[in-house]
Amino acid sequence: MKFLKIITLFGLVLTFTNCNPIFEYSVYEADVKTAHKNTTAKNIKLLENTKLESQDFKFAFITDVHYFYNNLRRVIEDINKNKAILFVIFGGDIADQALLKEYEIFSDIMQNLNKPYFTVIGNHDYNSNGSIIYKEMFGDYNYSFEFNNNKFVLFDDIIWESNKDPDFDWLSLELSDHAEFNQVFAFAHIPVDVSNDLPADMKETYRSIMIDNNVSLSTHGHTHSYFYEAGKVDYLIVPALKEPTYGVIHVKDDLFNIEIIEL
Repeated sequence: MKFLKIITLFGLVLTFTNCNPIFEYSVYEADVKTAHKNTTAKNIKLLENTKLESQDFKFAFITDVHYFYNNLRRVIEDINKNKAILFVIFGGDIADQALLKEYEIFSDIMQNLNKPYFTVIGNHDYNSNGSIIYKEMFGDYNYSFEFNNNKFVLFDDIIWESNKDPDFDWLSLELSDHAEFNQVFAFAHIPVDVSNDLPADMKETYRSIMIDNNVSLSTHGHTHSYFYEAGKVDYLIVPALKEPTYGVIHVKDDLFNIEIIEL
């Protein structure tokens, strides 16, 4: 019996020394592959080369993948079939534990998308060294782009995991040219309406900036459930990818409408 235990132990040693490690990455691993770097800048260039067949267009909003990778694949396949959707915005929580491997899986899946995509950072994306990985893989946490005389502003509103306040000065300045565009669309992971993850004063600051700069729609994730509120500024929350669900926003001149797709 003792001999059998020794043989069993020896077999286990061989198994674990000859196989790939169970945990391939440390939580502090942040060595982003060159092919995965500067994704936002690459996609802005792709969008600049996107041709409009009509003046109205659609874009998709996906959020909170965490570890629901199969649902992300299904959504990407569905979006690829819809030529009217010209680009995609991802609303944060690209990762769950913010491991490099999670970011790489996300990036590899998104490479199957046949149109440009853009991201905002989520609270889960700040775990471990996630913010460093995000910066290398995608780029700035706060940025904007223009398309068909509309402006799209993507904003980092994470406070607890990031240990910093949102840069509302940047947001105000970035939206100050709103009068030059047909519409302005804002995106941040944490919503100001139904989440308690922002203090009341920050919620009020965000709302005031949206109103003062004539933002048409502010779109979010984080709560994992659908929410819509119409007002001086409309607020939308798209459900998480726990189910293969995403939003489609149809933009035409100074109007828009929203459709939630459930696969």
